[in-house]
Amino acid sequence: MTGIRTVAGAAYRWLIALFVLGVVSEFFLAGAGVFGQKVDVKLVDQKSFDPHRALGFVLIVGSLLLLVVCLLWWSERIWLLATFLLVALAVVQSVLASVGEHHRWVGALHPLNALAVLGLSSFLAHRAWQRDLKGS
Repeated sequence: MTGIRTVAGAAYRWLIALFVLGVVSEFFLAGAGVFGQKVDVKLVDQKSFDPHRALGFVLIVGSLLLLVVCLLWWSERIWLLATFLLVALAVVQSVLASVGEHHRWVGALHPLNALAVLGLSSFLAHRAWQRDLKGS
């Protein structure tokens, strides 16, 4: 079982680092979407946001994959709880974007939640790269 945990710990390191890069890319793609908008088209129909939406979906799936890898790694409960929180924040992102189509104040929480996702994932990546893979 130790071998599986070691591999899972190494996988978690790389996946969380890729996740952080994906979140940073999301900010770039959101900006590209804003500056590529067409004036007479509703936000939901803007094709300029398609890459942002697609990567957002990939990040939700990626957060679920991180949770599975964290379960296999199972070093400390705090890692599992923090990774579960990351999944929850990623799912909330999608909800905020959807509801924000009709309620701008709810939609305004979308970028704030994105900062929370970036902060938590960056913290997890930093901690994952500083620790021993076998232990806690």
